[in-house]
Amino acid sequence: MPRRREPRPAPALELKTTRLAGIQVILNSAEHAALNTHLTTLFAATPDFFGGEAAVFECGRLPADAVSPDWAWLMQELKSRGLNPFAVQNASNELAAAAAKAGLLVLNAAAPAPVAAEPAPEPVPEPLPEPAAALAPQPATPVPTRIIDKPLRSGQRVYAAGGDIVVLAAVNPGAEVIADGSIHVYAPLKGRALAGARGDVTARIFTTHLEAELVSIAGVYRTFDTALDAAVAKKPAQIRLADASQIVIEPL
Repeated sequence: MPRRREPRPAPALELKTTRLAGIQVILNSAEHAALNTHLTTLFAATPDFFGGEAAVFECGRLPADAVSPDWAWLMQELKSRGLNPFAVQNASNELAAAAAKAGLLVLNAAAPAPVAAEPAPEPVPEPLPEPAAALAPQPATPVPTRIIDKPLRSGQRVYAAGGDIVVLAAVNPGAEVIADGSIHVYAPLKGRALAGARGDVTARIFTTHLEAELVSIAGVYRTFDTALDAAVAKKPAQIRLADASQIVIEPL
């Protein structure tokens, strides 16, 4: 009988892109040692990936009695790695007070006071809808897949807005491939690949030779400061999200 795999413990913090606040820094721990260790590991391969993007600390996963992290230190650590944290959200009163003292905005929305319910007005009959055939939407024009057939050098970035991208040559270290859909690299992937850039958690990354610096799907990042598993290192592989929050890498 196969051994049941134990779930991996959550990292001290996670990074996720959002449309409104730039980067969301999800805190799973407030312990200084755990945060320091994970920050060092997370940014080891890509110390300058973020170019001053705004960031918000998400505190909703911290225990209600969690001791406040050293906000000033944590802010400085992230700034030194290209992030610009400016606020906290879903923080307890104690965490919010400490964050505000460190100069962070507090985005927790206070619950509105209850008000007495007023009698509901008499319902007004609404007009009948138009026949469905008359209101049928026109089919959307499909977004063509973007195809790149030349090697991408360090510093180059290509983006497929609204769809997939196919790369037929090497993505070299320092190069970046971004797509709102999935990414297909039929060559060595040695740079960075970011699929589902607008939040599509079903997007995937495929490559015939996995040797990437960083991958991301729907804003969930994974760097490769440690060696990849032998089953996928420099081999055909696919990368997807499990439970919309965890990067999974599998051989093809």
